Amino acid sequence: MSNNRFTRRTFMAGAAAGVAAGATRSFHIPKVHAAKGRVVILGFDGVEPAIVQEMMAQGDLPNLKKLSEGGTFKSLGSTIPPQSPVAWTSFTTCKNPGGHNIFDFIRRDPKGSRGPFPYVGTGKVDPPTFKSDGSIEKPAEAISYRKGDAFWQVADAQGAKSKILNVPFAFPADKLDNGTMLCGLGVTDLRGTTSTFTSFSDSFSKDELAERVAGGNRVALSFDGSDGSKVQITGPRDTRYSVRDPKAYTPMDITFSVDRQSHVGSVTVNDNKVDLIQGEWSEWCETVFPMTSDYTVYGVVRFFPIEIGQRVQIYMTCQNFHPEHPYVPFTEPNDFAEELHERYGLFKSIGWHYDTHALRQGGIEEDAFLKDVEYSMAWRERLTLDEIDAGNFDLLVSAWTATDRVGHMFWRFRDPKHPFYDPELAAKYEKTLEHSYKIMDRIVGNVMAKLNDSDLLMILSDHGFESWRKGFNLNNFLEEAGYLGVANRDMLTNVGFLQGIDWSKTKAYSIGLSSVYINEKGRESQGIVSKDDAPKVIAEIKEKLLQVKDAITGEKVFTNIYTRDDYKGEAMAEAPDISLGYARYFQSAKSCAKGGLGEGMFDLNKDKWSGEHASADVAWCPGIFFCNQKVEDDAPHIQDLGITALAYLERDVPSDFEGDALV
Repeated sequence: MSNNRFTRRTFMAGAAAGVAAGATRSFHIPKVHAAKGRVVILGFDGVEPAIVQEMMAQGDLPNLKKLSEGGTFKSLGSTIPPQSPVAWTSFTTCKNPGGHNIFDFIRRDPKGSRGPFPYVGTGKVDPPTFKSDGSIEKPAEAISYRKGDAFWQVADAQGAKSKILNVPFAFPADKLDNGTMLCGLGVTDLRGTTSTFTSFSDSFSKDELAERVAGGNRVALSFDGSDGSKVQITGPRDTRYSVRDPKAYTPMDITFSVDRQSHVGSVTVNDNKVDLIQGEWSEWCETVFPMTSDYTVYGVVRFFPIEIGQRVQIYMTCQNFHPEHPYVPFTEPNDFAEELHERYGLFKSIGWHYDTHALRQGGIEEDAFLKDVEYSMAWRERLTLDEIDAGNFDLLVSAWTATDRVGHMFWRFRDPKHPFYDPELAAKYEKTLEHSYKIMDRIVGNVMAKLNDSDLLMILSDHGFESWRKGFNLNNFLEEAGYLGVANRDMLTNVGFLQGIDWSKTKAYSIGLSSVYINEKGRESQGIVSKDDAPKVIAEIKEKLLQVKDAITGEKVFTNIYTRDDYKGEAMAEAPDISLGYARYFQSAKSCAKGGLGEGMFDLNKDKWSGEHASADVAWCPGIFFCNQKVEDDAPHIQDLGITALAYLERDVPSDFEGDALV
């Protein structure tokens, strides 16, 4: 094993030390005796170090406080940008984004015949295709854009036994000869989307039985003087039909019955009947979608009746994969899902574990959302503790995403300066994020109680958090500065997705939460900037962005602008030319993220999605790092943890891994 390897230091650590990001330095990974113990890593998405520090000082996180006093508590360097898919993939592969190929939630295909077009940045699920007789030609398949092996695959190849539970954006499951894996964030629903909910109500328009809203569908109920209403829902994509054909998504009948006086009811799906109680989550319910005579897709859903009374409104989750009949495998080995079903019954498989779409669209309310947070965190806690009790592992990694989702959705109650702040609701919800951190602390304490003295415990979050008060429409800026040409303003404003751009007059454009691309000749299908001139255009845009200020407050919008020079590795062909580093309280506006124009340069963020980090400057957005051993490194980085685990288990570290062994 080589000891001279490319190692990372983002500007959070590197600039402070006077070392450019991507600089190379020499180090030695110490060998320790494998007999010392096992490695357990707990991940909590999006935990903010400053809040943790404050809560520990107040005695609200006793287990983390105990861990910090006997071991280590430090900020953890994140990635450029500090987005979950980017940072968690750096955790998984021990590489910077230039090595692992995940740069943003959204990426673009530069070779579109009418210009670049966007698609999901991490991976996809291709639906099944069929032969003319209805039999399967090719089953549904999950595809990841990640490059590089996970550190647990490296350990597995050297005989270590691993249990990998719900690590974000590690989907599809990695092949393991000596371990098990349950995928988390990244697993889609049966429609192949991040998560598509359904809201049913007799107050919805009866003229439009299925109305699309962002992240979901609204379906009208019609009881017509009776207590029952039969409607259709749609499931997986049927590739035999055009996407615009009404048959493109396989339908299924469901029937609601209600007792308005008692505020209860039931829902019948196929032959399965589930009771409904106003204000309570239902049991899981199996769904069945016969697509052809030879192929049937199975799912599971839950319901939450918001109201059964004068009005009826009922929320249904997305169509989760059925653990006995998964649409695509989401565990390793495949039958691990069946084992979990036997242990715990039906369970939630969707990666986007908490339905932020529905909360933003009024499909579900805050209290129901928080009940689901507690239920889901407890389920993952039980699974983790059971797996520790079962033993037979060298490495266990388990992760929770609720801390991030609560931060996104409830920060508006923490920040009186947020445009969507409501003082009356704040009195009820201002400590909601702290409550999720207390659950995290409970989980940590329960895990600590089960470990041996020789076990290494590390706890991380992939990034920090802050209030998001204003959105910046970067494409508006690029147009005003003369870098982006507009062919159809209405389309670019109301549709987005890079539709309506005049590519013959465009030098640069933005798509995704933090990415800017040069319209380079030979690389982009409609490119006009020569490869030799591209660095000059990048430098110009960077300089101008760093001068941008909020005209009302005078605050700088950006504290850093990063370029593709801040990445290194085999995936550089996909790297954005510029990655944004926003100052606190600013992020890319939603219209910019989907590749469009806004109404103006700035948008007040009047949205329940009120906390953010995705295009923040990594220098002020680190995560948390705890360890039950002393760590001398003053700037631990998310790429270090996998290397630390391998070193502690006395396994060789691949020469292309970037980072340090921390203990």
